Amino acid sequence: MKTISQDGLTGRLCSLYERSGYRRYKMSKFEEYDLYARNKDFLVSENVLTFTDLDGRLMALKPDVTLSIIKNTREERGLEKVYYHENVYRASGGTLGFREIAQTGLECIGDVDEYCVCEVLSLAARSLLEISPDCELDISHLGILCELLDRAGLSTGSKTSAIRLMGEKNLGELERLLSDEGIGVEISTKILCIARLDCEAKEASLRLRELLKGVVSDESLELFCDTCDFLHSEFPNTVKVDFSTVGDLNYYSGIFFKGYVNGVASGVLSGGQYNGLMRNLKKASRAIGFALYLDLLEPLFEAQDDFDADILLIYSGDVSAAEIYGAAKKLAGDGLSVCVMRECPQNMKFREVYRVSTGGEAVREK
Repeated sequence: MKTISQDGLTGRLCSLYERSGYRRYKMSKFEEYDLYARNKDFLVSENVLTFTDLDGRLMALKPDVTLSIIKNTREERGLEKVYYHENVYRASGGTLGFREIAQTGLECIGDVDEYCVCEVLSLAARSLLEISPDCELDISHLGILCELLDRAGLSTGSKTSAIRLMGEKNLGELERLLSDEGIGVEISTKILCIARLDCEAKEASLRLRELLKGVVSDESLELFCDTCDFLHSEFPNTVKVDFSTVGDLNYYSGIFFKGYVNGVASGVLSGGQYNGLMRNLKKASRAIGFALYLDLLEPLFEAQDDFDADILLIYSGDVSAAEIYGAAKKLAGDGLSVCVMRECPQNMKFREVYRVSTGGEAVREK
């Protein structure tokens, strides 16, 4: 885990997204409740905090950012690339009450093409790496999965059950379902092989081409495999293909992904291509994005938050203000917080202590 505070992490993420051409999106804390009532399955939690406005409308403190962004996005040609750092309001972590929770993420909406998908996946992987080098981004492709199940001839209900069983990694029940539906051995074998697929992206690309060539759309297969090849070249130790990574088919299509970091039991990042959600909100555009749930990272920040600042920089009267400022600026260059004082205060704690000498050199004290 990198030794940065939660504020330091947020700053790094915002800078990462801005360097990729995403602009900051700001929004109201409130939306009409109907927006969330119609899309409860898309929400992390279906519990929504509501109140009646002065004009009689039932309003909600927003439990989600993506729905609000889509609702307020105008249908125009081209792309809208936005990121956000907002507070949402929902029950979290098994608590009995509502919490104000910081959430960071981004959305790419409009004429989304292969490059946009690769860019968003790349930013998702880099976001996880900003938290910890011990992380993993798991990706799958719901479009390919649905094509394969349709090719097998599964009914809508059975297809939904099959995807649920894949998400649960319940391969025994999945095999039983395929048998009960009378699915042939050849296609059943391919479905079970895909359900077991859990490997690094380059290997997955090779296996998918071998398994599914001529079974699903060549265009979808090649685009996904090309994406896997790109991700392996950029993040060989971070990205895996795992077809148990599934989302709600009413909202998601195409690539779906989740991110994990060591030390947190559940996924801390989730996203995908949500063209179905766009259609539900009467939007013709395509879209892909992800959200990073900062509340789930709180156990990782607890030890860091015991400190008032990362570094205490002590100076004496024979050092100029310019030298002190330069030393502090250099120490803060890695995203660390630096507190500058003449002496060490008794009521504050710091991770490291430095002393600046004449000439502006900061020397770490043992």
